[in-house]
Amino acid sequence: MTRGGALPTPALILAADHRARAVLTTESWAEFFGSLAKALPSCDGILATAQPLEGLAAAGHITARHRTYLSINRTGLAGSAFELDDRLVASVGRAASDGWTGIKHMTRIDLADSLSASALELLGQVLEEARDAGLEALVEPLVWHEGRVRRDADAVVLAAVIAHDIGAPVIKVPVPSVAPGTERQRAVARVVASVGAPVLFLGGPRAEGGRDLVLEEVRDVMEGGGAGMAMGRTIYQDHDPAEMAGLVSALVHPS
Repeated sequence: MTRGGALPTPALILAADHRARAVLTTESWAEFFGSLAKALPSCDGILATAQPLEGLAAAGHITARHRTYLSINRTGLAGSAFELDDRLVASVGRAASDGWTGIKHMTRIDLADSLSASALELLGQVLEEARDAGLEALVEPLVWHEGRVRRDADAVVLAAVIAHDIGAPVIKVPVPSVAPGTERQRAVARVVASVGAPVLFLGGPRAEGGRDLVLEEVRDVMEGGGAGMAMGRTIYQDHDPAEMAGLVSALVHPS
């Protein structure tokens, strides 16, 4: 894997760090691993925990062209009493020694919970370590309220601005929850304009409306000036992960 340098954009990053946070999207390891392997050829990179990164690399599914982000804080298990207490399970040093191009760090900001202060302090420390190591930091900042992610445009902008101004070089945020089409494109453009770094938009869980709704969302993100998508479940839980990754990639990388 190539070390250093900024994320080439636009980009489609495969998100595969859910299971370690108790989001058991796919229970079968073989099925999960196989779906990621099928999707990767159409993706520009992957963010994941130690496994499956190591396994995919060992099997030759990760190539020199892929950006690789080790997801390093996963103690905030979904639905737990300690969900906001999201500590490190891996280090920047490990990402560097393993040869990954960067790290992925999630920071949840709950204005009613004092744990958010420690979370922001940890983010600052991780950003300094990544900079010193010459690794890229992909930061996922989320405004948290009553146990859920706030997806309104105000909250997405606030999270992006906080992470950016602390020093995040690449940001991953939810698509603002507004009406599809022009309104959503404008909301995406507002988020992008609030920072001076590439903004990737996350895919979230599989949409009940299937592929059409997902692809419509990707179109709106790209029309709004997004730097690309960081998508996991909507790709690797699809009945044909390779085909779905190809469809998303075609929208992210128009000919």
